[in-house]
Amino acid sequence: MERPSLQLHSRAALRMTQAAAAGRFELQQCRQCGAVQYPPRDACHRCLSVELEWNEQRGAGRLISETTLFHSHLGQFEGQLPLRVGLVHLQCGPVALAHIEKSVPAAPADVEVSMRLQEGYAVLVAR
Repeated sequence: MERPSLQLHSRAALRMTQAAAAGRFELQQCRQCGAVQYPPRDACHRCLSVELEWNEQRGAGRLISETTLFHSHLGQFEGQLPLRVGLVHLQCGPVALAHIEKSVPAAPADVEVSMRLQEGYAVLVAR
């Protein structure tokens, strides 16, 4: 059976890809309650408002847990296995799944998160 190479993303997630292509770390922020959210959605996770805007965020955060992937059902990651990934609690609010660079010490650890393009999609990277 052939593995899918790419997973389709929502229209909201495509905006994150545009930001990554421009070298910016942007996340959705609600105009009503101010909540910053990840992953992108069509409505605010806190108040359900659809008044969301994309704002550049600081990538400061704390790596709170991690694991190493030795297998992926997505072909785009096969060349990177084993791949270290983890949950990062961003200072701006959300908890995000990120690729973790080898230089980052084991969790818990302070990190800086940025976005980069991989196979045409935005991925979060913790340094």
